[in-house]
Amino acid sequence: MMAETPADQPLISVIIPAYNAAGTIAATLASVREQRYPHFEIIAVDDGSTDRTHDILRAIAREEPRLRIITQANGGVARARNAAIAEAQGTWIATIDADDIWHPDKLARQMHVATTSPLAPVMVYSWCRRIDAQDRVISDQGRPLHEGMALDQILGFNFLNNASNVMFRADAARAAGGFEEAFQAFRAYGTEDIDFYLALAQRGPIAPAPGFLVGYRITGGGMSASPRRMRMAIEMTLFRLEQARPDIAPALFTLSRTFYDLYAAALALQSGRGGMFLGFLTQAFIRRPDVTALFLGCVPFWRGAEARATRQGRPYFADLDPDLSSHAQPLAERFDRFRTARIRKAACRSAQESP
Repeated sequence: MMAETPADQPLISVIIPAYNAAGTIAATLASVREQRYPHFEIIAVDDGSTDRTHDILRAIAREEPRLRIITQANGGVARARNAAIAEAQGTWIATIDADDIWHPDKLARQMHVATTSPLAPVMVYSWCRRIDAQDRVISDQGRPLHEGMALDQILGFNFLNNASNVMFRADAARAAGGFEEAFQAFRAYGTEDIDFYLALAQRGPIAPAPGFLVGYRITGGGMSASPRRMRMAIEMTLFRLEQARPDIAPALFTLSRTFYDLYAAALALQSGRGGMFLGFLTQAFIRRPDVTALFLGCVPFWRGAEARATRQGRPYFADLDPDLSSHAQPLAERFDRFRTARIRKAACRSAQESP
């Protein structure tokens, strides 16, 4: 049997928005260039950087024919991604932020699912690990396996985690209008991703390509470093969907807000902001005391597991088997199953209440 050649395989357009990413862009591009899937192009968008980002991109482009560079005045990550989507030639698009990294099998596994799944998905996703500045693994971000029409699960909680995870159909992205650029004016950074995934999830099914294939870098300046700003940005996305989809039951939005309150509380606790932690926890308790009580019961186990992992030494992302967890996380998957079940129950109520 003749081996499949790159020309026979769908082209993937890899999009990298970059703003003042001189310290990380080379490592990000290296992880893309090392992909075992052979048929892809790279579009890097220099979003008005004032450091050496553009010089680094040009130097790499001289030896990497698959790399194209778009230069624009600073307009935010949504505008940068949209500029690249307009230029993309691929049937599929995969975005990666300029400080994250991929496992070499990331595109290959996702394309296998994209081309063989009977669901004919518009989005394919994998699993993620949080990494530090030295590529050492801080924690895993769950092993979700949601598939099919999954708007309710993405609305309930963004299990896709970050913008470096998903591969999506180019035609569906363009039909959805790309990433919403208006969030930039409100400094609602990061919410563009969830808003975009919610739009795509209304256009077709999703499918998982299992494996911890994405290294999501945690830095001091990201949206996750500011729990209050993150929570405000999420609220804008939820409000926007509420206005567009009055058919979705309020119970599902209440549950979503509860889980995001708890996520913000967890971020506040990790950063030592006790008052903020209590504030978010109180909001969550008012919305859903049952969910909040279970979360509080799990917190000591999660913090204990993280402390043990720190004492044992954090492994490097590249050294880990993508099919195995980096360390034991007591109750984490049980809480994920609980969250999934509660979201499904609220979504069923939504369907029953629809006219």
